[in-house]
Amino acid sequence: MDLNQLQKNWDEFGKTDPLWAILTYPGRKDGKWDAEEFFELGRQDIASVMHRAQTFGFPAHCEAALDFGCGVGRLTQALCGWFERCCGVDIAPSMIELARRYNTHGDQCEYFLNANSDLQIFPDDSFDLVYSKIVLQHVEPRYSKSYIREFVRVLRPGGLMAFQIPDRLRVVQAPGEPVSGPMPDGGFRAVLTGYPAAIRAVGGSPVSVPVTVKNAGYCTWPSRGDRELQFLVQLGNHWLTPEGETAVWDDNRQPLPYDLPPNAEIQMAIAVNTPLSPGKYILELDMVQEAVAWFKHKSSTTAWVQVEIEPEPMPAAATEVAAPPRMEAHGVDKDEVIDILTSGGARVLDIEPDISGGPEWIGFQYFATKL
Repeated sequence: MDLNQLQKNWDEFGKTDPLWAILTYPGRKDGKWDAEEFFELGRQDIASVMHRAQTFGFPAHCEAALDFGCGVGRLTQALCGWFERCCGVDIAPSMIELARRYNTHGDQCEYFLNANSDLQIFPDDSFDLVYSKIVLQHVEPRYSKSYIREFVRVLRPGGLMAFQIPDRLRVVQAPGEPVSGPMPDGGFRAVLTGYPAAIRAVGGSPVSVPVTVKNAGYCTWPSRGDRELQFLVQLGNHWLTPEGETAVWDDNRQPLPYDLPPNAEIQMAIAVNTPLSPGKYILELDMVQEAVAWFKHKSSTTAWVQVEIEPEPMPAAATEVAAPPRMEAHGVDKDEVIDILTSGGARVLDIEPDISGGPEWIGFQYFATKL
């Protein structure tokens, strides 16, 4: 998504569930994070980075630090224990507002809103440390590569930059390795949440329905099939009568963007085609392995949405279900990251494997200084 849409998504996260959007730990969704625990994890993270920095002998000074993608200031505030001036920058107005509200360090800690593909709000050679974690992975490569170039520009000579970004999706995942044929019955287990309880729409109109999909089986769901598109797993839907009888079988499909391992979940949206005849219906959401079976036929539970189809057009705002904010995942090839750093005048100090992007990604944390 472009930066305008990215800003809208993360601004909505900041309004609805900001701490979980930043650290998507199981059991912490829907406001279940304890703020003190949340910020303590930030202090631990920064302490680890600074101890690692000591092994490099960089940064040479500890005057100013930049936290890119600061969110509510979890890491920016932690940096105040190490640097005289700490700046957090984020694309979401709601996150910046919360960061200022959470701030306990006064003028030592500043927050800046930035929705541009650069960091021109800061001059060259501004910071002794540039840090970013669990941020660049949510940004399209055309933007994340620009930001990495900007990291080099705003870093002072003798400073340190440390950032994490995925490289590429894993082709093979064990033990839940994607299958090239029919899954075992134990793989047909899905948990569907996050969908609306009821919607209203005009007959024959397309409606986008959000849903969070979790793989509750014990093998990875393949997002790619054979040449005939057999065996891939997709989200699909049917239309039922209020009594649960079939009204329209097999309406539409939404593919997985990547192989989904066991216990992983993903936020999706499927564009369904509403029935032409007015009345009440049930929209049934289910997963399907193509050419094998619908999950419901393997005893998996489906999702039901109550739908009322109107005979006359309604105002445009009433015909659509607002999709929840979503997190995209992207990577940049390691060699390309190294080229961006070195061509900008940086020297790579170390590259460490990193799993922050999730189990489906191969990722790295980069440490570099400026010559």
